[in-house]
Amino acid sequence: MLENKMNKVSHSTALNVAEQIGFVTYVNGREAVILCDIKSLNKIRDTDDQSHLPAGQIGAIIKIKVNKGFVFATVREISRQEESVGPVQHVLMHLDYLGQGIRAPYTPTGISFERGIKDFPVPGQSVYEVSMDDLESIFGANDIHHFHIGTVFPQHVTPVCIKTDSMLGKHFAVLGSTGTGKSCTVALIIHRLVERMPNGHIIILDPHNEYKSAFEDCGEHFSIANLRLPYWMMNFEEHVEMFIGKKLSLEREVEIDILRRCIYAARVDAASNLQTEKITVNSPIPYKLSFLSEYLDKNMGMLNNPEKLTPFLRLKTKIEELRRDVRFSFMFSGLLAHDNLKDVIKSLLRFPVAGKPVATIDLSGVPSEIVNVVVSMISRLVFDFAVWSKGENSRPILLVCEEAHRYVPTSENTAFNSARKAIERIAKEGRKYGVSLGLVSQRPADVSESALSQCGTIFAMRMNNERDQKFVEHVMPEGNKGTLAALSSLQNREALVVGEGVTAPTRVLLDKLDDHKRPSGDNPEYSEDWQKEIENDDFIADTIKNWRNQGR
Repeated sequence: MLENKMNKVSHSTALNVAEQIGFVTYVNGREAVILCDIKSLNKIRDTDDQSHLPAGQIGAIIKIKVNKGFVFATVREISRQEESVGPVQHVLMHLDYLGQGIRAPYTPTGISFERGIKDFPVPGQSVYEVSMDDLESIFGANDIHHFHIGTVFPQHVTPVCIKTDSMLGKHFAVLGSTGTGKSCTVALIIHRLVERMPNGHIIILDPHNEYKSAFEDCGEHFSIANLRLPYWMMNFEEHVEMFIGKKLSLEREVEIDILRRCIYAARVDAASNLQTEKITVNSPIPYKLSFLSEYLDKNMGMLNNPEKLTPFLRLKTKIEELRRDVRFSFMFSGLLAHDNLKDVIKSLLRFPVAGKPVATIDLSGVPSEIVNVVVSMISRLVFDFAVWSKGENSRPILLVCEEAHRYVPTSENTAFNSARKAIERIAKEGRKYGVSLGLVSQRPADVSESALSQCGTIFAMRMNNERDQKFVEHVMPEGNKGTLAALSSLQNREALVVGEGVTAPTRVLLDKLDDHKRPSGDNPEYSEDWQKEIENDDFIADTIKNWRNQGR
């Protein structure tokens, strides 16, 4: 009889006595279904005993008794037992497996948790609510290489531990709709990393200048006012995007061929201490822009057909435009013609750290037509330095890419081709050389699947767009239906954390950062600001001055 099976059973799990809430009725390799008694669920829910946690809600965790311990699972769906009529007495719960706990009497919690199921339950086996110790065995830390970001849903008592090496070693992504707290989550993760590892090397590509205020005490800020990226650091593909652009024509191919010979000759001429056969058009060797103009003039002088002068003249005109345009001075200033690659690396990659392990790079002032090239150059700098860095002083580097859908888009026909290639290369090969990638986006469906699928840990916040939900489900490192089903119902500051960085998929209430550690992307207060009259219009002149001077 069902009532007999629902009797209270005393069962010892280390130091706690758990309450039986039901029994298994159906099992397959993906899920289990259990039958529960409403009275038992309500009794547990109404008790003052906080050592065991109510199971009768979506996302709750329960445990099933098996031969070698317990199978832990989350509640995905709850429905009324079909045969019953009148008041609901019994419900069916559909469960997604989390993993298996083996008795470990010499551990603090009495349970050793492992992901995956070795001993599947069978129909008739008893189901129990979990205890605080059970949650600690699942989500608690078993070594010192971890950090806390929040607490486990729904009680929000047990801290969630993120495994540092697993998260960084296999990349991570922070995804969610606008206003759900992505930027604060990124800031929280980086602050926790820096607190644990004050000599880290972290670069944030910041398209909206949000993160400067968040890392005033532990970060170095770069904008076009103090950023120095010498033009000669560009590889040939970036040179083409800078000097020629994206137009498709036969003339473009001619220009590309001329530019290739021009850049190669300039690098060879400047590298008197290197063997010519070791120099390529991509070698980061400083050369002078004046050499390019002289080279073009020289080759034009050898042409008898005026029609063939056009591509040479077009390239020369473009070079002169870039040299004169003050917006590009951080790349084309005359002071950048000497070999300052060491200084650029020391500054951006934080060698030495000097108490500021975070570099925030404000891209908001970079001219839109070259943002792609700048992002590509920085990403390549990180990767190439890691590839060629050897010895005891080589260090891992974390590159965080905000608004990743802009720089690593799904479409290949885009203005951000070189940036996309550079970041995708880090996603695919970075872990071999100690380069970790953090992708942040409000439109995950528009992010390159090739890059996003390489992220071993995903922090998924609320998503209202069904297309984004399906895409995240597709690239999730583990398909947990119950976890993913909650994407549209998450509150602000809540996230589903899935993948290598956590022991098991979990719903987390993220810790709240102090105001001075939060990004500056708060929404304007219309209801207050539109109540106030502006008494002094001097700010308009200041705004125009900043506008015309590009913030300098």
